[in-house]
Amino acid sequence: MKKFFPNLLYLLFSLPLGILYFVVLITGFSVGAGLAITIIGLPLLVAMIFVTYILGDLDRKLTTLFLGVQIAKPEARPSEKETATAILVAQLKSLQFWKELGYLLLKMPLGVIAFTIAVTFVAVSLAFIGAPFILTYFPDAQMMLWNGFVVDTMQEALVTSALGLIFGAFSVLIVNGVAKLMGIISVWALGKAESA
Repeated sequence: MKKFFPNLLYLLFSLPLGILYFVVLITGFSVGAGLAITIIGLPLLVAMIFVTYILGDLDRKLTTLFLGVQIAKPEARPSEKETATAILVAQLKSLQFWKELGYLLLKMPLGVIAFTIAVTFVAVSLAFIGAPFILTYFPDAQMMLWNGFVVDTMQEALVTSALGLIFGAFSVLIVNGVAKLMGIISVWALGKAESA
């Protein structure tokens, strides 16, 4: 259970971070490519390579912090002493760069899925568990579960709460499993896992 809360936070943060990564990278690379015929385009594209690595490092650190997965930094990184053209050509040939860029762009749809799963399972569990409380303190509230089934007696509320506890245990397993899967994807895309 102690891993559940960091895993839940990781899944909840996946959506806003995925949106941030997507917007920054798409905007930066699009503007850089569009301005490639001017003097500004090539340096902007090179800067976006460094931004990609910075965002990858951020995601690597967050994965380590929340999931406890140690991810080794890839060795092949561009040096600031290289020329802009040399950096651009080297990174266009680098599989690690493309994996990292693809992962950061896919973080948005993955974040939507992770966020939806986390919020849905936790919210439904808490709503079911809280049914007796809602019936006691808010007797006029309508608690409709599915197909028109309304919880309006304390016995029904207690049964719903018991089902909520079972669903809550299942939700913990689902959230932990999705977080583990996200960690595996992060290890594959952002580097290799370090042995403990």
